[in-house]
Amino acid sequence: MLRDKKIVIILTSMFFSSICFAQHPDPKAIDSLKKLLVSTHGIQRINNLNALAEEYWWPPKTQTATIDSLAGLALNEAIKENYLPAIATSNMLLGVAEIFRNNLSGGEKYLRHALGIYQNLNSDGLGWCYLWLGQSLYYQNNFDEALVCYFKALPFLDKTRDFEAKGKAWTWMAFIYAALGNYDSSFYYCSQSLLLRQKMSDHVCVTASLTNMGQLYKAAGDYEDALDYYKQGFRYANIHGVDLYTANWAYLGPMGTIYLLMNALDSSYYFVQKAFQLNPTNQMVRISFGETLLAKNQPDSALKFFLEWLDEFRKGNDKWDLMRVTMDISKSYERKNEMRTALKYALESYSLAQKAKARHYLLDGYSHLSKVYKDLSLNDSAYFFLAQYTALKDSILKNQFLWKLSNYKKQEDFKKQMDQLASLGQENKEKEKELKQKTLLQSILVVCLLIVGLSGFIFYKNLALKRKNEKLESMRKQAELQHHVTDLEMQALRAQMNPHFIFNCLSSINRFIFKNETEAASNYLTKFSRLIRMALNNSKKPFISIEDELEMLTLYLDLEKLRFKDSFDYKISNATF
Repeated sequence: MLRDKKIVIILTSMFFSSICFAQHPDPKAIDSLKKLLVSTHGIQRINNLNALAEEYWWPPKTQTATIDSLAGLALNEAIKENYLPAIATSNMLLGVAEIFRNNLSGGEKYLRHALGIYQNLNSDGLGWCYLWLGQSLYYQNNFDEALVCYFKALPFLDKTRDFEAKGKAWTWMAFIYAALGNYDSSFYYCSQSLLLRQKMSDHVCVTASLTNMGQLYKAAGDYEDALDYYKQGFRYANIHGVDLYTANWAYLGPMGTIYLLMNALDSSYYFVQKAFQLNPTNQMVRISFGETLLAKNQPDSALKFFLEWLDEFRKGNDKWDLMRVTMDISKSYERKNEMRTALKYALESYSLAQKAKARHYLLDGYSHLSKVYKDLSLNDSAYFFLAQYTALKDSILKNQFLWKLSNYKKQEDFKKQMDQLASLGQENKEKEKELKQKTLLQSILVVCLLIVGLSGFIFYKNLALKRKNEKLESMRKQAELQHHVTDLEMQALRAQMNPHFIFNCLSSINRFIFKNETEAASNYLTKFSRLIRMALNNSKKPFISIEDELEMLTLYLDLEKLRFKDSFDYKISNATF
Protein backbone atom coordinates (compact mmCIF):
# COMPACT_ATOMS: atom_id res chain seq x y z
CA MET A 1 0.00 0.00 0.00
CA LEU A 2 2.70 2.49 1.02
CA ARG A 3 4.82 1.66 -2.01
CA ASP A 4 1.96 2.58 -4.38
CA LYS A 5 1.41 5.93 -2.71
CA LYS A 6 5.06 6.78 -2.22
CA ILE A 7 6.47 7.39 -5.67
CA VAL A 8 3.65 9.38 -7.23
CA ILE A 9 3.41 11.81 -4.31
CA ILE A 10 7.14 12.56 -4.06
CA LEU A 11 7.31 14.97 -7.02
CA THR A 12 3.70 15.84 -7.68
CA SER A 13 3.33 17.40 -4.26
CA MET A 14 5.88 20.00 -5.36
CA PHE A 15 2.88 21.81 -6.78
CA PHE A 16 2.16 23.30 -3.38
CA SER A 17 5.40 25.29 -3.60
CA SER A 18 6.25 25.22 -7.27
CA ILE A 19 5.27 28.85 -7.76
CA CYS A 20 7.02 31.30 -5.52
CA PHE A 21 4.48 33.84 -4.36
CA ALA A 22 6.07 37.15 -5.31
CA GLN A 23 5.26 40.35 -3.47
CA HIS A 24 2.68 41.37 -6.00
CA PRO A 25 0.38 42.83 -7.13
CA ASP A 26 1.45 46.25 -5.88
CA PRO A 27 -1.70 48.29 -5.12
CA LYS A 28 0.20 51.60 -5.36
CA ALA A 29 1.64 50.69 -8.77
CA ILE A 30 -1.78 49.61 -10.00
CA ASP A 31 -3.41 52.86 -8.90
CA SER A 32 -0.61 54.91 -10.47
CA LEU A 33 -0.81 53.03 -13.79
CA LYS A 34 -4.59 53.37 -13.93
CA LYS A 35 -4.29 57.14 -13.49
CA LEU A 36 -1.64 57.33 -16.21
CA LEU A 37 -3.90 55.50 -18.67
CA VAL A 38 -6.31 58.42 -18.61
CA SER A 39 -3.68 61.00 -19.56
CA THR A 40 -1.30 59.08 -21.84
CA HIS A 41 -1.50 58.20 -25.53
CA GLY A 42 0.37 56.21 -28.15
CA ILE A 43 3.45 54.22 -27.16
CA GLN A 44 3.39 55.39 -23.56
CA ARG A 45 -0.21 54.24 -23.14
CA ILE A 46 0.62 50.85 -24.70
CA ASN A 47 3.53 50.38 -22.27
CA ASN A 48 1.28 51.32 -19.36
CA LEU A 49 -1.34 48.76 -20.44
CA ASN A 50 1.26 45.98 -20.54
CA ALA A 51 2.80 47.08 -17.23
CA LEU A 52 -0.65 47.03 -15.61
CA ALA A 53 -1.38 43.56 -17.07
CA GLU A 54 1.88 42.26 -15.59
CA GLU A 55 0.76 43.27 -12.10
CA TYR A 56 -2.00 40.65 -12.36
CA TRP A 57 0.13 37.64 -13.33
CA TRP A 58 1.47 36.98 -9.83
CA PRO A 59 0.12 33.98 -7.87
CA PRO A 60 -1.62 32.97 -5.73
CA LYS A 61 -4.56 34.96 -7.13
CA THR A 62 -3.73 35.43 -10.79
CA GLN A 63 -6.40 37.37 -12.68
CA THR A 64 -6.25 35.84 -16.15
CA ALA A 65 -9.31 37.68 -17.47
CA THR A 66 -7.77 41.03 -16.52
CA ILE A 67 -4.48 40.08 -18.17
CA ASP A 68 -6.34 39.13 -21.36
CA SER A 69 -8.29 42.38 -21.40
CA LEU A 70 -5.32 44.69 -20.82
CA ALA A 71 -2.74 42.78 -22.91
CA GLY A 72 -5.26 42.28 -25.73
CA LEU A 73 -5.98 46.02 -25.84
CA ALA A 74 -2.25 46.79 -25.77
CA LEU A 75 -1.63 44.30 -28.60
CA ASN A 76 -4.25 45.88 -30.86
CA GLU A 77 -2.89 49.38 -30.31
CA ALA A 78 0.73 48.20 -30.71
CA ILE A 79 -0.10 46.57 -34.04
CA LYS A 80 -1.58 49.86 -35.28
CA GLU A 81 1.60 51.67 -34.21
CA ASN A 82 3.82 48.83 -35.50
CA TYR A 83 5.49 48.95 -32.07
CA LEU A 84 7.34 45.61 -32.00
CA PRO A 85 8.58 45.55 -28.36
CA ALA A 86 5.02 45.96 -27.09
CA ILE A 87 3.68 43.37 -29.56
CA ALA A 88 6.16 40.88 -28.10
CA THR A 89 5.31 41.79 -24.50
CA SER A 90 1.56 41.57 -25.12
CA ASN A 91 1.94 38.11 -26.65
CA MET A 92 4.04 37.01 -23.69
CA LEU A 93 1.40 38.24 -21.25
CA LEU A 94 -1.36 36.45 -23.17
CA GLY A 95 0.76 33.30 -23.08
CA VAL A 96 1.15 33.59 -19.31
CA ALA A 97 -2.62 33.87 -18.93
CA GLU A 98 -3.05 30.66 -20.95
CA ILE A 99 -0.52 28.84 -18.73
CA PHE A 100 -2.51 29.69 -15.64
CA ARG A 101 -5.64 28.42 -17.40
CA ASN A 102 -3.81 25.12 -18.02
CA ASN A 103 -4.02 25.75 -21.77
CA LEU A 104 -0.33 24.97 -22.19
CA SER A 105 -0.40 24.49 -25.96
CA GLY A 106 -2.04 27.90 -26.41
CA GLY A 107 0.38 29.49 -23.97
CA GLU A 108 3.36 27.99 -25.77
CA LYS A 109 2.10 29.38 -29.09
CA TYR A 110 1.88 32.93 -27.75
CA LEU A 111 5.28 32.68 -26.03
CA ARG A 112 7.08 31.34 -29.10
CA HIS A 113 5.62 34.19 -31.17
CA ALA A 114 6.86 36.69 -28.56
CA LEU A 115 10.23 34.94 -28.44
CA GLY A 116 10.76 35.36 -32.18
CA ILE A 117 10.15 39.11 -31.96
CA TYR A 118 12.36 39.53 -28.89
CA GLN A 119 15.18 37.62 -30.61
CA ASN A 120 15.06 39.89 -33.66
CA LEU A 121 15.19 42.90 -31.36
CA ASN A 122 17.83 41.29 -29.08
CA SER A 123 15.65 42.52 -26.25
CA ASP A 124 16.11 42.02 -22.52
CA GLY A 125 12.53 40.74 -22.55
CA LEU A 126 14.01 37.40 -23.62
CA GLY A 127 14.74 36.63 -19.97
CA TRP A 128 11.13 36.46 -18.80
CA CYS A 129 9.93 35.03 -22.13
CA TYR A 130 12.35 32.08 -21.92
CA LEU A 131 11.37 31.61 -18.28
CA TRP A 132 7.63 31.36 -18.97
CA LEU A 133 8.21 29.18 -22.03
CA GLY A 134 10.25 26.84 -19.85
CA GLN A 135 7.37 26.61 -17.39
CA SER A 136 4.95 25.73 -20.18
CA LEU A 137 7.32 23.04 -21.49
CA TYR A 138 7.83 21.67 -17.98
CA TYR A 139 4.12 20.99 -17.55
CA GLN A 140 4.12 19.36 -20.98
CA ASN A 141 6.85 16.95 -19.76
CA ASN A 142 9.38 18.42 -22.21
CA PHE A 143 12.09 18.63 -19.55
CA ASP A 144 15.12 18.85 -21.83
CA GLU A 145 13.85 21.84 -23.80
CA ALA A 146 12.55 23.46 -20.62
CA LEU A 147 16.07 23.31 -19.13
CA VAL A 148 17.48 24.88 -22.30
CA CYS A 149 15.01 27.75 -21.92
CA TYR A 150 15.99 28.35 -18.30
CA PHE A 151 19.71 28.34 -19.10
CA LYS A 152 19.07 30.81 -21.94
CA ALA A 153 17.02 33.03 -19.64
CA LEU A 154 19.74 33.39 -16.96
CA PRO A 155 22.20 35.67 -18.85
CA PHE A 156 19.40 38.14 -19.65
CA LEU A 157 18.16 38.06 -16.05
CA ASP A 158 21.71 38.69 -14.82
CA LYS A 159 22.05 41.59 -17.24
CA THR A 160 18.85 43.24 -15.99
CA ARG A 161 19.61 42.21 -12.37
CA ASP A 162 16.14 40.70 -12.16
CA PHE A 163 16.81 38.53 -9.13
CA GLU A 164 13.15 37.71 -8.63
CA ALA A 165 12.97 36.04 -12.05
CA LYS A 166 16.37 34.40 -11.54
CA GLY A 167 15.20 32.79 -8.31
CA LYS A 168 12.10 31.52 -10.09
CA ALA A 169 14.21 30.03 -12.91
CA TRP A 170 16.49 28.24 -10.43
CA THR A 171 13.46 26.84 -8.63
CA TRP A 172 11.99 25.30 -11.77
CA MET A 173 15.40 23.94 -12.77
CA ALA A 174 15.56 22.24 -9.37
CA PHE A 175 12.15 20.62 -9.96
CA ILE A 176 13.23 19.26 -13.34
CA TYR A 177 16.46 17.79 -12.01
CA ALA A 178 14.53 16.18 -9.14
CA ALA A 179 12.12 14.61 -11.64
CA LEU A 180 15.10 13.23 -13.57
CA GLY A 181 16.69 11.85 -10.39
CA ASN A 182 19.67 14.25 -10.43
CA TYR A 183 19.60 15.15 -6.73
CA ASP A 184 22.94 16.99 -6.66
CA SER A 185 21.87 19.50 -9.33
CA SER A 186 18.41 19.79 -7.82
CA PHE A 187 19.81 20.61 -4.38
CA TYR A 188 22.27 23.11 -5.87
CA TYR A 189 19.68 25.17 -7.75
CA CYS A 190 17.10 24.97 -4.98
CA SER A 191 19.63 26.15 -2.38
CA GLN A 192 20.85 28.95 -4.68
CA SER A 193 17.26 30.10 -5.13
CA LEU A 194 16.68 30.10 -1.38
CA LEU A 195 19.89 32.02 -0.63
CA LEU A 196 19.04 34.59 -3.32
CA ARG A 197 15.54 35.16 -1.92
CA GLN A 198 16.98 35.55 1.55
CA LYS A 199 19.48 38.15 0.31
CA MET A 200 16.55 40.03 -1.23
CA SER A 201 14.61 39.79 2.06
CA ASP A 202 11.71 38.51 -0.05
CA HIS A 203 9.93 36.88 2.88
CA VAL A 204 7.11 35.39 0.82
CA CYS A 205 9.52 33.67 -1.56
CA VAL A 206 11.79 32.55 1.28
CA THR A 207 8.77 30.82 2.82
CA ALA A 208 8.04 29.00 -0.43
CA SER A 209 11.74 28.22 -1.03
CA LEU A 210 12.08 26.55 2.37
CA THR A 211 9.15 24.36 1.40
CA ASN A 212 10.85 23.62 -1.93
CA MET A 213 13.92 22.42 -0.03
CA GLY A 214 11.66 20.09 1.91
CA GLN A 215 10.26 18.75 -1.36
CA LEU A 216 13.77 17.96 -2.56
CA TYR A 217 14.61 16.02 0.59
CA LYS A 218 11.32 14.18 0.27
CA ALA A 219 12.16 13.20 -3.32
CA ALA A 220 15.51 11.91 -2.06
CA GLY A 221 13.76 9.80 0.59
CA ASP A 222 14.85 11.89 3.60
CA TYR A 223 11.48 12.51 5.25
CA GLU A 224 12.81 13.80 8.58
CA ASP A 225 14.73 16.67 6.97
CA ALA A 226 11.79 17.33 4.66
CA LEU A 227 9.46 17.79 7.64
CA ASP A 228 12.04 20.05 9.27
CA TYR A 229 12.16 22.36 6.24
CA TYR A 230 8.34 22.53 6.04
CA LYS A 231 8.20 23.60 9.66
CA GLN A 232 11.03 26.10 9.13
CA GLY A 233 9.04 27.66 6.30
CA PHE A 234 5.93 27.99 8.42
CA ARG A 235 7.86 29.49 11.35
CA TYR A 236 9.64 31.90 9.00
CA ALA A 237 6.29 33.01 7.59
CA ASN A 238 4.91 33.73 11.04
CA ILE A 239 8.04 35.59 12.18
CA HIS A 240 8.16 37.83 9.10
CA GLY A 241 4.46 38.52 8.82
CA VAL A 242 3.76 36.60 5.62
CA ASP A 243 0.01 36.62 5.03
CA LEU A 244 -1.90 33.69 6.49
CA TYR A 245 -3.18 32.49 3.11
CA THR A 246 0.32 32.11 1.62
CA ALA A 247 1.82 30.63 4.79
CA ASN A 248 -0.85 27.95 5.07
CA TRP A 249 -0.75 27.23 1.34
CA ALA A 250 3.01 26.54 1.47
CA TYR A 251 2.65 24.36 4.58
CA LEU A 252 -0.59 22.38 4.66
CA GLY A 253 -0.34 20.59 1.32
CA PRO A 254 3.28 19.38 1.69
CA MET A 255 2.65 18.26 5.24
CA GLY A 256 -0.36 16.25 4.09
CA THR A 257 1.52 14.53 1.27
CA ILE A 258 4.56 13.58 3.34
CA TYR A 259 2.39 12.06 6.05
CA LEU A 260 0.70 10.08 3.29
CA LEU A 261 4.14 8.79 2.27
CA MET A 262 4.80 7.82 5.87
CA ASN A 263 1.46 5.96 5.94
CA ALA A 264 0.16 8.25 8.69
CA LEU A 265 -3.26 8.52 7.05
CA ASP A 266 -5.04 10.39 9.84
CA SER A 267 -2.35 13.10 9.91
CA SER A 268 -2.35 13.27 6.12
CA TYR A 269 -6.13 13.64 6.03
CA TYR A 270 -5.97 16.40 8.65
CA PHE A 271 -3.51 18.58 6.72
CA VAL A 272 -4.96 17.97 3.25
CA GLN A 273 -8.46 18.69 4.54
CA LYS A 274 -7.18 22.00 5.94
CA ALA A 275 -5.74 22.87 2.52
CA PHE A 276 -9.05 21.85 0.94
CA GLN A 277 -10.98 24.15 3.28
CA LEU A 278 -8.57 27.00 2.47
CA ASN A 279 -8.93 26.62 -1.31
CA PRO A 280 -11.66 24.09 -2.21
CA THR A 281 -11.72 24.90 -5.95
CA ASN A 282 -7.99 24.43 -6.62
CA GLN A 283 -7.19 21.52 -8.93
CA MET A 284 -4.16 20.15 -7.12
CA VAL A 285 -5.74 20.48 -3.70
CA ARG A 286 -8.74 18.46 -4.85
CA ILE A 287 -6.53 15.81 -6.45
CA SER A 288 -4.40 15.55 -3.30
CA PHE A 289 -7.58 15.21 -1.26
CA GLY A 290 -8.68 12.41 -3.59
CA GLU A 291 -5.33 10.64 -3.13
CA THR A 292 -5.80 10.70 0.63
CA LEU A 293 -9.31 9.28 0.26
CA LEU A 294 -7.93 6.54 -1.98
CA ALA A 295 -5.31 5.68 0.65
CA LYS A 296 -8.17 5.40 3.16
CA ASN A 297 -9.76 2.84 0.78
CA GLN A 298 -12.52 5.08 -0.55
CA PRO A 299 -12.01 4.61 -4.33
CA ASP A 300 -15.47 5.80 -5.40
CA SER A 301 -15.11 9.11 -3.54
CA ALA A 302 -11.55 9.51 -4.78
CA LEU A 303 -12.52 8.92 -8.43
CA LYS A 304 -14.85 11.92 -8.39
CA PHE A 305 -11.90 14.19 -7.65
CA PHE A 306 -9.65 12.59 -10.27
CA LEU A 307 -12.07 12.37 -13.18
CA GLU A 308 -13.26 15.98 -12.98
CA TRP A 309 -9.90 17.29 -14.27
CA LEU A 310 -9.05 14.59 -16.81
CA ASP A 311 -10.49 16.27 -19.93
CA GLU A 312 -9.05 19.66 -18.96
CA PHE A 313 -5.53 18.27 -18.62
CA ARG A 314 -5.79 16.52 -21.99
CA LYS A 315 -7.23 19.56 -23.72
CA GLY A 316 -4.52 21.86 -22.37
CA ASN A 317 -1.73 19.31 -23.02
CA ASP A 318 -0.85 19.38 -19.32
CA LYS A 319 1.09 16.11 -19.43
CA TRP A 320 2.69 16.55 -16.02
CA ASP A 321 -0.61 16.62 -14.16
CA LEU A 322 -2.20 14.17 -16.61
CA MET A 323 0.57 11.69 -15.77
CA ARG A 324 -0.37 11.98 -12.13
CA VAL A 325 -4.14 11.84 -12.39
CA THR A 326 -4.30 8.92 -14.84
CA MET A 327 -2.25 6.82 -12.41
CA ASP A 328 -4.58 7.87 -9.59
CA ILE A 329 -7.59 6.85 -11.70
CA SER A 330 -5.99 3.50 -12.52
CA LYS A 331 -5.34 2.76 -8.85
CA SER A 332 -8.93 3.66 -8.02
CA TYR A 333 -10.30 1.22 -10.60
CA GLU A 334 -7.86 -1.42 -9.42
CA ARG A 335 -9.29 -1.04 -5.91
CA LYS A 336 -12.74 -1.49 -7.41
CA ASN A 337 -11.46 -4.68 -9.12
CA GLU A 338 -12.12 -3.23 -12.59
CA MET A 339 -8.78 -4.37 -13.98
CA ARG A 340 -9.29 -3.69 -17.69
CA THR A 341 -10.15 -0.06 -17.02
CA ALA A 342 -7.28 0.18 -14.54
CA LEU A 343 -4.88 -1.15 -17.19
CA LYS A 344 -6.01 1.43 -19.75
CA TYR A 345 -5.22 4.41 -17.50
CA ALA A 346 -2.06 2.85 -16.10
CA LEU A 347 -0.62 2.42 -19.60
CA GLU A 348 -1.45 6.04 -20.43
CA SER A 349 0.38 7.29 -17.34
CA TYR A 350 3.30 4.95 -17.98
CA SER A 351 3.64 6.16 -21.57
CA LEU A 352 3.82 9.79 -20.42
CA ALA A 353 6.39 8.97 -17.74
CA GLN A 354 8.51 6.98 -20.20
CA LYS A 355 8.68 9.84 -22.69
CA ALA A 356 9.51 12.34 -19.96
CA LYS A 357 12.08 10.03 -18.30
CA ALA A 358 10.43 10.85 -14.98
CA ARG A 359 12.06 8.18 -12.85
CA HIS A 360 9.75 8.22 -9.84
CA TYR A 361 6.65 8.08 -12.01
CA LEU A 362 8.22 5.23 -14.00
CA LEU A 363 8.91 3.36 -10.77
CA ASP A 364 5.31 3.76 -9.67
CA GLY A 365 4.11 2.72 -13.14
CA TYR A 366 6.23 -0.44 -13.19
CA SER A 367 4.97 -1.48 -9.76
CA HIS A 368 1.31 -0.81 -10.51
CA LEU A 369 1.33 -2.41 -13.97
CA SER A 370 2.94 -5.54 -12.58
CA LYS A 371 0.11 -5.88 -10.07
CA VAL A 372 -2.64 -5.19 -12.63
CA TYR A 373 -1.23 -7.69 -15.14
CA LYS A 374 -0.93 -10.28 -12.38
CA ASP A 375 -4.59 -9.78 -11.43
CA LEU A 376 -5.46 -10.22 -15.12
CA SER A 377 -3.44 -13.48 -15.13
CA LEU A 378 -1.04 -12.05 -17.74
CA ASN A 379 1.99 -13.39 -15.94
CA ASP A 380 4.59 -12.66 -18.63
CA SER A 381 3.72 -8.97 -18.66
CA ALA A 382 3.50 -8.92 -14.87
CA TYR A 383 6.99 -10.44 -14.58
CA PHE A 384 8.39 -8.01 -17.16
CA PHE A 385 7.21 -4.91 -15.29
CA LEU A 386 8.24 -6.41 -11.94
CA ALA A 387 11.77 -6.88 -13.27
CA GLN A 388 11.76 -3.28 -14.56
CA TYR A 389 10.52 -2.09 -11.18
CA THR A 390 13.23 -3.98 -9.28
CA ALA A 391 16.04 -2.67 -11.48
CA LEU A 392 14.87 0.95 -11.36
CA LYS A 393 14.18 0.79 -7.63
CA ASP A 394 17.71 -0.45 -6.96
CA SER A 395 19.10 2.39 -9.09
CA ILE A 396 17.01 5.04 -7.34
CA LEU A 397 17.83 3.72 -3.87
CA LYS A 398 21.52 3.67 -4.74
CA ASN A 399 21.37 7.28 -5.97
CA GLN A 400 19.47 8.34 -2.87
CA PHE A 401 21.92 6.57 -0.58
CA LEU A 402 25.00 8.04 -2.23
CA TRP A 403 23.42 11.49 -2.27
CA LYS A 404 22.62 11.28 1.43
CA LEU A 405 26.21 10.32 2.22
CA SER A 406 27.65 13.21 0.22
CA ASN A 407 25.00 15.72 1.29
CA TYR A 408 25.70 15.87 5.01
CA LYS A 409 28.71 18.18 4.52
CA LYS A 410 26.85 20.25 1.92
CA GLN A 411 23.87 20.61 4.21
CA GLU A 412 26.03 21.91 7.05
CA ASP A 413 27.74 24.42 4.73
CA PHE A 414 24.36 25.53 3.39
CA LYS A 415 22.95 26.07 6.87
CA LYS A 416 26.00 28.16 7.74
CA GLN A 417 25.37 30.32 4.68
CA MET A 418 21.73 30.71 5.71
CA ASP A 419 22.75 31.76 9.21
CA GLN A 420 25.29 34.24 7.85
CA LEU A 421 22.69 35.78 5.54
CA ALA A 422 20.18 36.02 8.37
CA SER A 423 22.81 37.75 10.50
CA LEU A 424 23.73 40.07 7.63
CA GLY A 425 20.09 40.95 7.08
CA GLN A 426 19.73 41.87 10.75
CA GLU A 427 22.88 43.99 10.59
CA ASN A 428 21.59 45.78 7.49
CA LYS A 429 18.35 46.57 9.29
CA GLU A 430 20.28 47.96 12.23
CA LYS A 431 22.48 50.04 9.92
CA GLU A 432 19.43 51.34 8.09
CA LYS A 433 17.85 52.26 11.39
CA GLU A 434 21.06 53.95 12.49
CA LEU A 435 21.24 55.91 9.23
CA LYS A 436 17.70 57.20 9.72
CA GLN A 437 18.55 58.26 13.22
CA LYS A 438 21.63 60.16 12.01
CA THR A 439 19.62 61.88 9.29
CA LEU A 440 17.03 62.96 11.82
CA LEU A 441 19.76 64.18 14.10
CA GLN A 442 21.33 66.27 11.35
CA SER A 443 17.95 67.89 10.60
CA ILE A 444 17.54 68.80 14.23
CA LEU A 445 21.05 70.25 14.35
CA VAL A 446 20.33 72.49 11.33
CA VAL A 447 17.06 73.78 12.80
CA CYS A 448 18.22 74.07 16.40
CA LEU A 449 21.33 76.26 16.01
CA LEU A 450 21.18 77.41 19.63
CA ILE A 451 21.86 73.93 20.97
CA VAL A 452 24.34 72.82 18.31
CA GLY A 453 27.24 72.73 20.74
CA LEU A 454 25.43 70.57 23.24
CA SER A 455 24.08 68.30 20.51
CA GLY A 456 27.56 67.91 19.03
CA PHE A 457 28.99 66.97 22.42
CA ILE A 458 26.27 64.39 22.99
CA PHE A 459 26.80 62.97 19.52
CA TYR A 460 30.56 62.74 20.09
CA LYS A 461 30.08 60.94 23.41
CA ASN A 462 27.59 58.52 21.86
CA LEU A 463 29.93 57.82 18.97
CA ALA A 464 32.87 57.17 21.30
CA LEU A 465 30.74 54.88 23.44
CA LYS A 466 29.54 53.05 20.36
CA ARG A 467 33.10 52.50 19.13
CA LYS A 468 34.09 51.22 22.54
CA ASN A 469 31.13 48.83 22.53
CA GLU A 470 31.94 47.70 18.99
CA LYS A 471 35.52 46.98 20.05
CA LEU A 472 34.31 44.97 23.04
CA GLU A 473 31.78 43.16 20.87
CA SER A 474 34.48 42.38 18.30
CA MET A 475 36.71 40.90 21.01
CA ARG A 476 33.81 38.82 22.34
CA LYS A 477 32.93 37.52 18.88
CA GLN A 478 36.58 36.67 18.20
CA ALA A 479 36.72 34.64 21.43
CA GLU A 480 33.47 32.86 20.51
CA LEU A 481 34.79 32.14 17.04
CA GLN A 482 37.98 30.62 18.43
CA HIS A 483 35.91 28.45 20.77
CA HIS A 484 33.68 27.44 17.87
CA VAL A 485 36.67 26.51 15.70
CA THR A 486 38.05 24.32 18.50
CA ASP A 487 34.65 22.67 18.93
CA LEU A 488 34.36 22.01 15.18
CA GLU A 489 37.80 20.40 15.14
CA MET A 490 36.73 18.07 17.94
CA GLN A 491 33.52 17.25 16.06
CA ALA A 492 35.44 16.49 12.88
CA LEU A 493 37.64 14.05 14.79
CA ARG A 494 34.65 12.34 16.33
CA ALA A 495 32.78 12.18 13.04
CA GLN A 496 35.47 10.12 11.34
CA MET A 497 34.56 6.51 10.88
CA ASN A 498 36.86 3.70 9.87
CA PRO A 499 37.03 3.77 6.04
CA HIS A 500 37.78 0.05 6.04
CA PHE A 501 34.55 -0.66 7.91
CA ILE A 502 32.52 1.52 5.52
CA PHE A 503 34.09 -0.21 2.50
CA ASN A 504 33.24 -3.63 3.95
CA CYS A 505 29.64 -2.55 4.56
CA LEU A 506 29.21 -1.22 1.03
CA SER A 507 30.78 -4.40 -0.37
CA SER A 508 28.33 -6.49 1.64
CA ILE A 509 25.39 -4.47 0.33
CA ASN A 510 26.68 -4.93 -3.22
CA ARG A 511 27.03 -8.70 -2.62
CA PHE A 512 23.45 -9.00 -1.34
CA ILE A 513 22.15 -7.06 -4.33
CA PHE A 514 24.24 -9.17 -6.75
CA LYS A 515 22.80 -12.35 -5.21
CA ASN A 516 19.29 -10.86 -5.42
CA GLU A 517 18.91 -11.02 -1.64
CA THR A 518 16.85 -7.83 -1.61
CA GLU A 519 15.46 -8.26 1.88
CA ALA A 520 18.93 -8.79 3.38
CA ALA A 521 20.29 -5.84 1.38
CA SER A 522 17.46 -3.58 2.56
CA ASN A 523 17.91 -4.67 6.19
CA TYR A 524 21.68 -4.17 6.01
CA LEU A 525 21.33 -0.78 4.32
CA THR A 526 18.81 0.41 6.95
CA LYS A 527 21.11 -0.53 9.83
CA PHE A 528 24.14 0.96 8.08
CA SER A 529 22.33 4.28 7.41
CA ARG A 530 21.16 4.39 11.01
CA LEU A 531 24.70 3.79 12.31
CA ILE A 532 26.12 6.59 10.12
CA ARG A 533 23.38 9.00 11.21
CA MET A 534 24.09 8.22 14.90
CA ALA A 535 27.82 8.71 14.34
CA LEU A 536 27.23 12.09 12.68
CA ASN A 537 24.73 13.21 15.32
CA ASN A 538 26.97 12.10 18.20
CA SER A 539 29.92 13.95 16.68
CA LYS A 540 28.12 17.19 17.51
CA LYS A 541 27.90 16.34 21.23
CA PRO A 542 30.66 16.94 23.78
CA PHE A 543 29.47 13.88 25.71
CA ILE A 544 27.68 10.71 24.61
CA SER A 545 25.45 8.70 26.92
CA ILE A 546 26.21 5.04 27.64
CA GLU A 547 22.82 4.18 26.09
CA ASP A 548 23.85 5.76 22.79
CA GLU A 549 27.23 4.00 22.88
CA LEU A 550 25.52 0.66 23.49
CA GLU A 551 23.04 1.31 20.66
CA MET A 552 25.89 2.12 18.24
CA LEU A 553 27.80 -0.96 19.38
CA THR A 554 24.70 -3.11 18.85
CA LEU A 555 24.25 -1.74 15.33
CA TYR A 556 27.94 -2.40 14.56
CA LEU A 557 27.75 -5.99 15.82
CA ASP A 558 24.49 -6.56 13.90
CA LEU A 559 26.16 -5.39 10.69
CA GLU A 560 29.14 -7.67 11.25
CA LYS A 561 26.83 -10.55 12.09
CA LEU A 562 24.87 -10.03 8.84
CA ARG A 563 28.09 -9.70 6.86
CA PHE A 564 29.41 -13.03 8.20
CA LYS A 565 26.01 -14.76 7.74
CA ASP A 566 25.28 -15.24 11.47
CA SER A 567 28.57 -17.08 12.01
CA PHE A 568 28.79 -15.69 15.53
CA ASP A 569 26.47 -14.51 18.27
CA TYR A 570 26.91 -11.93 20.98
CA LYS A 571 25.38 -10.62 24.17
CA ILE A 572 25.80 -7.23 25.81
CA SER A 573 25.35 -7.20 29.57
CA ASN A 574 24.56 -3.99 31.46
CA ALA A 575 25.94 -3.60 34.96
CA THR A 576 24.78 -0.94 37.39
CA PHE A 577 27.48 0.60 39.49
